[in-house]
Amino acid sequence: MNQWMRPKLRDQVRLVVHEDRGVLTFQDACGYVRQDLEFEIELFPLFELFDGTHTIHDIADRARRLFDGELQLGQLLKFIRWIDEELLLDSPSFWRTKRFLDSPVIEPVCAGSVYPDNPDALHAYLDDILSSTPRQAYPQNGKAAFIPHIDFRVAGMHYAYPFNALRQAEFDLVVHIGTSHYGWQDRFLLTTKDFLTPLGRLETDKELVAALRKETGIPLTHNDIAYQPEHALELHHVFLQHLFPDRRFTVLPVLVTSFHDFVHRAQHPSTDAKFSAFTAALKRVVEQSGRKALILVSGDLAHIGRRFGDQWDAAPMLDQLRSEDYEVLHAIAHGSSVSLFSTIARTKDARRICGFPPAMTFLEAFHPGSGVALDYGQWNDAPTRSAVSFGSVVWFD
Repeated sequence: MNQWMRPKLRDQVRLVVHEDRGVLTFQDACGYVRQDLEFEIELFPLFELFDGTHTIHDIADRARRLFDGELQLGQLLKFIRWIDEELLLDSPSFWRTKRFLDSPVIEPVCAGSVYPDNPDALHAYLDDILSSTPRQAYPQNGKAAFIPHIDFRVAGMHYAYPFNALRQAEFDLVVHIGTSHYGWQDRFLLTTKDFLTPLGRLETDKELVAALRKETGIPLTHNDIAYQPEHALELHHVFLQHLFPDRRFTVLPVLVTSFHDFVHRAQHPSTDAKFSAFTAALKRVVEQSGRKALILVSGDLAHIGRRFGDQWDAAPMLDQLRSEDYEVLHAIAHGSSVSLFSTIARTKDARRICGFPPAMTFLEAFHPGSGVALDYGQWNDAPTRSAVSFGSVVWFD
């Protein structure tokens, strides 16, 4: 709590009052605050107190008078923690975040835990995974793939089918679309940072990121803090570096946040201006680049059981889950965002399909046609009475 004893809005942040809509928004000269962040206009007097001169207790006392005693100290602390996470406050946590935001690289978060951090040991480890299935089980000239990001330690062999199917892929650009697990600052999150792994540095295509922002025509946040703890792209990066050590290519990374609002409204995302603008822009930018693109989609399937909020154990549900997951994989392999959305919306995403948003983005942008579902698996996490399922689909040239 000490860092908020006298909470202060950052000097670069300006409150903007929209009387016509009855909301407050924020202009951030540094671009860190997400542009869709809004509060009720009645909170304006409260925000004015965050000037660095008022203590928490001063603000609580003033807030009780402002809001007829409705705002308690505990509620105020939760509110301050929230706006600090939204990067509004001049605080130690903001400056820690800023160090990442200003860094040119993204450090690996899985090295030394999910996979070895020694390069030689990592190459051997990935070779063992890839050799767990026959290389020639399917063609090897994939042009796009839906691939899990499940922990290697519990399901590493399930990466073998899709990555073996990419061994002969021809590309000089990887369009990498993944689930955002830790950040929701915008519908789509971009970064210009390069990615580090024990196998070296993967260069982000900064020109294409800039072109994608411009082509979308609707502002996208510049806050890329969601990439700091994210594993969804990293677990694919090490396979790319292992399989193509001498290949020169760049990466166009896209993290996709929740689509629950579309599911709740039973409304296909194409009805949303930002979704439509972004997916159309993504296709145009890749096509106009003249590059040979390999498109990777990083996503798992269901998340069920106690750990994920269900009031029942996962194990008795696994056979039923398999049947439901096959429908999802079939919809993805069918290559139609309409089929996938109707499959997910029918159950209101009751199984928490984390690969749903990136898969929808890929299918709507690139209309890949029919792919081949290669693999399916489940991780029954007995200690937590929960389970995660996953599968892979590859589209071939």
